[in-house]
Amino acid sequence: MFNKNMLKGGFATVAGACFKLFKKSKLNHALTVFLYHDITYTPSEFSKMYKLNVPPDVFDFQLKYINNNFNVITPDELIRGDIPPRAAMVTFDDGMKGFFSDAARIIENNRVPTVIFLNTQPAGGEIFQSGLITYLCEKEEGFKEYLRRAVGYETIIAPLFLNCTREIVNSYISQTGKDFKDTVDRFVGPFASEDDLMMTSESKYIYYGNHLYNHDVALTLSDDELRESYQKNEEKLQSFKNYTNLFAFPFGQPGTTFSEGQIDIIRSLGAQKVFSSYPVINYTPSNAYLHRIALTDFNDTGLKIWYQIFYNEIRNNPVFKSIKRALSK
Repeated sequence: MFNKNMLKGGFATVAGACFKLFKKSKLNHALTVFLYHDITYTPSEFSKMYKLNVPPDVFDFQLKYINNNFNVITPDELIRGDIPPRAAMVTFDDGMKGFFSDAARIIENNRVPTVIFLNTQPAGGEIFQSGLITYLCEKEEGFKEYLRRAVGYETIIAPLFLNCTREIVNSYISQTGKDFKDTVDRFVGPFASEDDLMMTSESKYIYYGNHLYNHDVALTLSDDELRESYQKNEEKLQSFKNYTNLFAFPFGQPGTTFSEGQIDIIRSLGAQKVFSSYPVINYTPSNAYLHRIALTDFNDTGLKIWYQIFYNEIRNNPVFKSIKRALSK
């Protein structure tokens, strides 16, 4: 009998092969931006829960495959509009320790330009906001009820962490008297230190971009708070010679985690390009607002990488929708 993972892998392989054969030429004038978070053999509970980790050997395979099938460009080439046929970029978010301990070496060995969008506050030893709000929403029963009451049972949206303003979180922590720092650090796993940032800034293949000072849901911030978070992070990042004026929204989902108006604010602050985490190909690379496709440990073959690249088109294709529906029964 076939199990669910085998069926998913088989479907991805067939779909990836078909779209590679018939749609690959569409990428000749497009930009495909790949997204990663953590690279380690020992992922944290947080990384496993949200499928953020790729083992180093799989990442090495993926990077080689991307390098052999695409023309990977630097941030400077992107900003200049120097976009070759079948262009690609490799990006990371946040600043997990695994990037600096494992991914950086693989990037150097493969000579692939890579941008990591950093939150510098947790690199300075402060609690990682994304880890805090997801921990509270997943693990802290008292907080879930507190959040529902604070936001309103009828207006709260899913997932719960999208409702977590700093005011609500800080009020809950103040009322309970709990210190979540060590617990959240264990949940998230090791984060980069300022020494990691300084050492890796010497790399000729790695660039630092802005991801806000900490990993807040942008839609929970006022315009002034968004500006302050961007500028505080930029001030820190400008001390590194590999800083590039690119920005990626934390969480990265248009409409639910940031708005079009917030894109305009970030652009007005000087960001040359703004990135989401919405998994589509950029068929107009000259746009100031671009999207990124996350690769995971599932994408461990070339055809599974093609499946992920065309995932949004595959899931909307009537034939493949019918096949997937039949396999799920």
